[in-house]
This record gives sequence, structure tokens and C-alpha cells, in this order.
Amino acid sequence: MKISDLEFYSLAEAKKNFAKVVKKSETNDVVITRNGKPSVVMVNYSKYVKLMDFISNVYELYLIDVGEKEFPLIKDIKKIIFESSEEVSEDGTGTS
Repeated sequence: MKISDLEFYSLAEAKKNFAKVVKKSETNDVVITRNGKPSVVMVNYSKYVKLMDFISNVYELYLIDVGEKEFPLIKDIKKIIFESSEEVSEDGTGTS
């Protein structure tokens, strides 16, 4: 997916046109911005489920290959997913 394929809406626009934004998110990923900066992404449910399954499978393969003792910080895939959102800087880019 390319950035150009994403649809962007401000939080105010998304609130005003919520049904339209939900409909758009069924076919395209939708980025909701707050104060001009990316805040959240809406994706359709089947894509979300596929992404979570993929992440879970990759995590399981990692454990088989390396083992949890080799990298003790990885204990829970949900924790990894939710903590990764904290690694995004204010401008929506990853931190280094």
C-alpha cells in the first residue's frame, strides 16, 4: 500500500461524516488526523483480522526460531502492538 492510496480526514470531518468515513474504510485505509497530524487509522475488519493473524504467526515463528529466552522483552504480542503506537513521534513518523 502506498501513502497515496490512503484517505485522510481531520477529526472534525470524520465526526461530521462518520458514516461516509466508515464506508470509505471498507475499501481504503482511512487516516484520521488531529491538529493536522496522523492520529489513528481505520481499516476494514477482515483486513484487521488478517493483520493480527499475520503478526501472531510471525511471533510464533520467531519463538520457534530464536526462543523467548533469547529475547526476554518479547512476552506478549498484544503488548508489542499497543506499545508500538507509543513509538510514533508527534509528526506521525517513527522514532529512532
